[in-house]
Amino acid sequence: MRDTRNIAIFSLSRLITELGTSIFRFALSLYILDLTGSASMFALVLSFTYIPGIFVNIFAGVFVDRSNKKRIMVTTDFLSGTSILLLMLLFQFYHDSILLFIVYAMIMSTLQAFFTLTINSSVPNIVAPERVATVNSSNQSIGALISILGPVLGAVAYSKFGLEKIFLIEGVAFILSGFLNMALKFSSRKEHLGEIKPYVESLKEVYQYIRQRAAIKYLLSIFVVVNFVIAPAVSLILPFIVYQALDMTPQQLSFIEAALAVGVIIGAIIVSVPKINRFITNKIFILIQLQGFVIAMWMFPKWPIFDMSAKITLMAGYMIVLALTGALNTMGNIPMLSYVQIYIPERIRASILGVVNTVTTIAVPVGMWVYGAALEGMDWSYIAVISGAGLFVVGFIAYRNRELREFFTQDAEPEPVRAVEVHEA
Repeated sequence: MRDTRNIAIFSLSRLITELGTSIFRFALSLYILDLTGSASMFALVLSFTYIPGIFVNIFAGVFVDRSNKKRIMVTTDFLSGTSILLLMLLFQFYHDSILLFIVYAMIMSTLQAFFTLTINSSVPNIVAPERVATVNSSNQSIGALISILGPVLGAVAYSKFGLEKIFLIEGVAFILSGFLNMALKFSSRKEHLGEIKPYVESLKEVYQYIRQRAAIKYLLSIFVVVNFVIAPAVSLILPFIVYQALDMTPQQLSFIEAALAVGVIIGAIIVSVPKINRFITNKIFILIQLQGFVIAMWMFPKWPIFDMSAKITLMAGYMIVLALTGALNTMGNIPMLSYVQIYIPERIRASILGVVNTVTTIAVPVGMWVYGAALEGMDWSYIAVISGAGLFVVGFIAYRNRELREFFTQDAEPEPVRAVEVHEA
């Protein structure tokens, strides 16, 4: 009963805030482009949304592990809502200030990095272990749904209401989410470790934990490679292929990207079934190999059997391929994240997930730079094939790795001391 209630509250609060955030970000991008006429200026503002998150994920994990996670979630929601409402007031006087939007982007990035780190480390405290994958699947499905609805609703809201009313909607959405999260019921395993270690010593413990476990180090490497390839492939290579190389319309590109989101939802629904999730957990690295094969298939328009001028046929082909890409990626990510959440001891769970978030966050912009340069000097079909082959090799090596195979057959790691169950306020 508690699990069902918590999943419903969690899903509703995420839907409210993430849909509001997606609408706001899209409207803000239109406003900055209207204000400056400069894509590079918008890119500058966007870049400041990454920097605080990196530092939060590196250093805040110990704080989250030591603190009342529910309190952090509620506080960050209220602070986010208050910050946006304050921004709405400042906007009245500084509506053409790029600096205002940069400061806002950094504040919101910091708060949301805290929230995301906290919620990811709290999932095993919200539901029973066998329902962890269900919560992660719900989160992935909500994200995919929002990626479809957010830009559409953002464009409509911007043209109908203007940015000020969108500020109000977003601020109220976060505050409402904060009240919803107050109703979450946490059960937490608090360890009696005696005197709390100094902060720096706790950070050292986290990195010592990683160094002593080969499987965790290999997993971090896999996270880096997958994010280095997948994120740039979807956000950079795909638009280049469809919009520039194949000269398809923006509407056709939107249909293809929507198919990716539909694939994510389908994959999340599939792995939300506990029996399927347990089966896939032991086959994660085969899914990475399949992802590599599907990404290599992105070059199918170059095959002699396809007519490069048959845009509808190409669009249909890419919709199928992108739906498979989204489904396979989600079916691999959710069991992997769920297993790590359950396996890692609670005393350092947020800290370890912070390291994961850091390395994957850094991998994305690096991948963007590398692929951007590659597209300047190499045919896009070769890039698709090389990227797919790289993922396939990584998945094959991981599948053959004994430490990783053994890691995904273990139960949760035993705690070093006896723990008792308590309830967070």
